[in-house]
Amino acid sequence: MAEKRQHRRIRRRLMVKYGERELSQSGFTGDVSTSGLFIIASSIPRLDTRLHIQLFVEPERYLFFEGEVRRHKLVPPELRTLERGGFGVRLLSPREALAPALDQEPRIPRFELSYSTRAAFQQAYERELRLGAAFISTSKQLPRDTAVMLSLVLEFSGRVVELEAQVAQVFPPQEGPGAVVGLALLFKDRARAEALLRPWLGQA
Repeated sequence: MAEKRQHRRIRRRLMVKYGERELSQSGFTGDVSTSGLFIIASSIPRLDTRLHIQLFVEPERYLFFEGEVRRHKLVPPELRTLERGGFGVRLLSPREALAPALDQEPRIPRFELSYSTRAAFQQAYERELRLGAAFISTSKQLPRDTAVMLSLVLEFSGRVVELEAQVAQVFPPQEGPGAVVGLALLFKDRARAEALLRPWLGQA
């Protein structure tokens, strides 16, 4: 059953090295939580890429993680002196990290949508969440009716709402400008989703 959990995100600038096979890229964290990192960097991996991550908590002290790229933050060149782009990474649990080696992939795919402000969450709620639906931008292709877990990260409140959902429509990779790639999801229990989400709408 889905449950509501708290993963407080702390703004912290820490050096990071990362890469798919080798730690060949570097950047800095914009925020850190027990479930993920936002990495400020010029080299942005594709969505769903699995990364090796070296996080320097001190100059001579570091931790190693594995994670998956879950979101991008792209900033136009003319605004990069004011704001930096980067990508969000969901840290994998030991079970998830070991699953490929043990030929035991997690049974339920997981996705994440983040909202940095209440206004952004309100817009998403009016556009799709109140209808019991959500769109995930991902290159991962899943069959229709596949059960998934969707984490809605409400950064403005420090809360994460987890919802059970299923794949309603698949948008495969296409060529051309404006091509939509991803998955349309429907919540399994729309009434419960609304009950969990409405308290966080508040006022803009």
